[in-house]
Amino acid sequence: MDSRGAFRNRFQLVTGGQFARLWWAGSISSTGDWIELFATIALGDAIGGGPGALVALLAKFIPGLLFTPVGGILADRMDRKRTMIISDVGRAGLVLLLIFVSTLPQLFLLGFFIEMLSLIRQPAREALVPQLVDEHELVGANSLSVLGAYGTFPLGAMIWSAVSKLPDWFGFETATALKIGWSLDALTFLVSAAVVSTLSLRSQSLPRFDLRHDWRAPFRDLRDGVNFVFAHRGLRVVIFGLATALIGGGVLVAQGQTFSRELLGGSISGFAVLSAALGIGGALGVLAIQSLERIRLHRTIIFGASLIVAGAALTVVSFAVTVQGAAIWAVVLGIGSGVAYVTGFTYMHEKTDDEVRGRAFAALFTVARTAILLSMTVAAFAAAVLNGRLPPPFDEGIRVVFLLGGLIILLAGLTTLWVVREVFPRRVVASGSK
Repeated sequence: MDSRGAFRNRFQLVTGGQFARLWWAGSISSTGDWIELFATIALGDAIGGGPGALVALLAKFIPGLLFTPVGGILADRMDRKRTMIISDVGRAGLVLLLIFVSTLPQLFLLGFFIEMLSLIRQPAREALVPQLVDEHELVGANSLSVLGAYGTFPLGAMIWSAVSKLPDWFGFETATALKIGWSLDALTFLVSAAVVSTLSLRSQSLPRFDLRHDWRAPFRDLRDGVNFVFAHRGLRVVIFGLATALIGGGVLVAQGQTFSRELLGGSISGFAVLSAALGIGGALGVLAIQSLERIRLHRTIIFGASLIVAGAALTVVSFAVTVQGAAIWAVVLGIGSGVAYVTGFTYMHEKTDDEVRGRAFAALFTVARTAILLSMTVAAFAAAVLNGRLPPPFDEGIRVVFLLGGLIILLAGLTTLWVVREVFPRRVVASGSK
């Protein structure tokens, strides 16, 4: 299939059918997530300055360590469509309550519960994808899902930027602009719930548990899900690889602004250039995955190779001396990350049974969020500790942190290829499996 045919097939996936409805609902919901993130950080900063913004961020990350497994269990035991609707409607209501927030504890609690509902929705959404597309369409569907989740970042940023400018344009108070932002955010969640409600799904035969007679059932479900993931070598490799890739991403997010300004001589827009380059690379990687599929290599081989590309690119970025030079390799980093993301998600959709799929993805999201939170937290501390400890060009701690992040991703890719070395090449030769 040529690139035009691949593009046409993907276009058809989002213009009609059940997956199209799920995709549009997810894209609308993701736009709301980004608006909520920007607005929450702005509110935290308005209440408590820098520490207030940090409180807003912690409210987004901490629930991932606690409630993602719960979301996986619910996705495998409750009606997934209903779970998504309840999550969207619940988030709409909680977002509107942010209008009345005046203290950091209030902001943290509401942000915490909003994120908790997002984490309940996410595994249910991923578990539905294989029901709505044919197996040969999974790569295209996951490519579109990546674009819907992260391609809406600029849209959310533009909406919030416009809302934040209202006080200057029309003389509104800042509080009024925030209320408008929360209202728009709530609207995106309600529209998403309305679209999800139109899904027509095959009847589900998911097992149920009755807490009145067996209160230990959820804990057994959690144990069974963990056992399934750890017993499957391919799933372990993919989850580990995606988590380590996010370590590099966390380093870039946490230290990218300082790296651009202090070491690359960039202006205030330098980090925006690097972020845009990373996003462009990610989009190119997502678009390139269809061509890579024609090579007929096993997905885990493509997955490992893409991690090596991403890790090598971040390693080279650590040596950059200009914003332009760093941006070129940020594009390469985005390409490797995009291919790894789509390939990893597709592999998990293919290799997990429907009755445990929610918990498998919950395991991925838990490990991934832990990795990115740790990397963002440790990056600044490590940069300060390592500053001036090594000879040039690594006398700047930030360069060392970027180098370590790249090497970690590179090592994950090499480990992936090492783990699958004995099985997958034979299968490729013997059967030409994908």
